[in-house]
Amino acid sequence: MKRKAGNGTDRPRGQDEQRAQDILEALAQLVPQIARSLTKDCEVVLHDNRASPPRILAIGNGHVTRRGVGDLMTRIAVGNAELQDLREPLFNYGSVAPDGRQLRVSVLPVVVNGKTVAYLAINFCTSDLLMAQRAITQLTRTEPHPKEIHETFLPSSLPLRQVIDSSLEECNRPPHLLDREDRIDLMRRLHEQGVFQMRGTVREIAERLGISRAAVYHYLKLATGEAKHRKSTRTSSRN
Repeated sequence: MKRKAGNGTDRPRGQDEQRAQDILEALAQLVPQIARSLTKDCEVVLHDNRASPPRILAIGNGHVTRRGVGDLMTRIAVGNAELQDLREPLFNYGSVAPDGRQLRVSVLPVVVNGKTVAYLAINFCTSDLLMAQRAITQLTRTEPHPKEIHETFLPSSLPLRQVIDSSLEECNRPPHLLDREDRIDLMRRLHEQGVFQMRGTVREIAERLGISRAAVYHYLKLATGEAKHRKSTRTSSRN
C-alpha cells in the first residue's frame, strides 16, 4: 500500500515506518545519555506512541518515577480532554510522582510525516528545591514593627583616621577646598556612621579639614538639624 507524500509523490507506507523506527532508535540511544548529563533528579523518558497504549521505549534516571522500559505512559488530560496524539509541546507543568514528590514536566511530541510516533518527556523532581525555598523564606523573613527601626554598626574596628579619610574621598576634592555644603554633608555622613561616638573624632576632623573644633560642632549641628527636619517631613507625608 502506498500513501501520498507532502510533495505529491507516492511513498510506500513501509518507508515511513522504517524512518520512524530509525528516528526512535537514535533517540532511544540518546535518552540515558541526556539524563546522565543532567542532574540525577531529572528523568528523561521516550514513550512509543505506535503502541496502544503508549509504552516506555527508553528511560534514564528511572528512579525518579520508579519506572522502566515497557511500563505504560502516564495518562495526561488537558482541561477536560484526555491527551491523544499531541502535536504541540507541553512545557514545564506541575505533576506528582508515585511517591508524592513534586515534578516539573515537559512533554515533546516526536512527529514523523505528520504522525506523532513518540513522546519525549523530561521529568524534573523539584521537591528538594521547594523544601530549600521554604527554608530560605523562613530564614530571610523579617517581622513587621509598628515603628521603623534603624540600626547602625559603629566603625569601632577601623582606625578613626581611616574612617574619616574614606568619607573625605567621597567628596571628590581636597579637604581645604570643601565649601560649607560639602562640610555639612561630610558631618552628616560621619554622624550616620556613628563616628562621633568615638573618642577624639572632633579633634581629628578639625585637623584634617584645617578648621577649629568649634566649626566642627557648628557644621555637625547644622547637619543633624537638617537630618531631623528631613525625617520629620517624611513622617508627616506618610501620615
